[in-house]
This record gives sequence, C-alpha cells and structure tokens, in this order.
Amino acid sequence: MSDEPVSKVQRERRPAPAECFDGHVEMEAIHEGKETTVRQGRVHFHDGARTHPHLHVGAQLLYFVEGRGIAQTIGGELLECDPGDIVHVPAGTRHIHGAAEGHDAVHIAITTGETIWSHDPRYPG
Repeated sequence: MSDEPVSKVQRERRPAPAECFDGHVEMEAIHEGKETTVRQGRVHFHDGARTHPHLHVGAQLLYFVEGRGIAQTIGGELLECDPGDIVHVPAGTRHIHGAAEGHDAVHIAITTGETIWSHDPRYPG
C-alpha cells in the first residue's frame, strides 16, 4: 500500500516529425519509456493532416476524443471516426490515420512494440 499523493502529469506538446506525417500534427507523450513496450500519446491532427503509411510490431488502439478522424488499412476501406470511436489496428497491419479532409481530429494512441514507417527499408512494400 502507498499513501503517495496523486499528481498531474506534465506533458510537452511537440510537432510531429515531417518525414512521418502530412500536414500540421502535434504530439504529446502521455506514457513512454525504456522500461515498457507500451506507449501512450495524444495526437492532434489539424485540417486533414494524417500519418504516412506505417505498421506496428505490436497492436495499436486509437481512441478518438475530438473532431472527425479517419483510419484505413492500406488498400482497405476508409473508416470515418467520431469522438468515442475506438479503432483496433492488429500487429503488422500497414495503415494510416488522422483527420478527415477539412476537419481536425484528436486521438489517444496506445501502441505496443516498434513503429516501422514507409520510408524505413524494413517496411514491406
């Protein structure tokens, strides 16, 4: 048992790396570190911004909390996402996600394992 007080988590909002995203995207790490393979982050996609194609070695959950978002398996159906929608991305699935055209979207991403982007030679073509 512990009587340590609860505390607010201090977050730093930073621009997402341009080599992995199209458009204006900001990221805030909620929980990440070398001691865990699970990363949690809040991602704000502005006006139709989205990820480049990528995959995760483990599964990913996207919990949409604001705006109008999208998620899509490469070559698959485009899913439109509203606040409260949760998208499951199976391990190894090539996909994109972000904001619908003309809209902003914010989601919480819970990701396990490494992310492999389309510009990485290990990304399956």
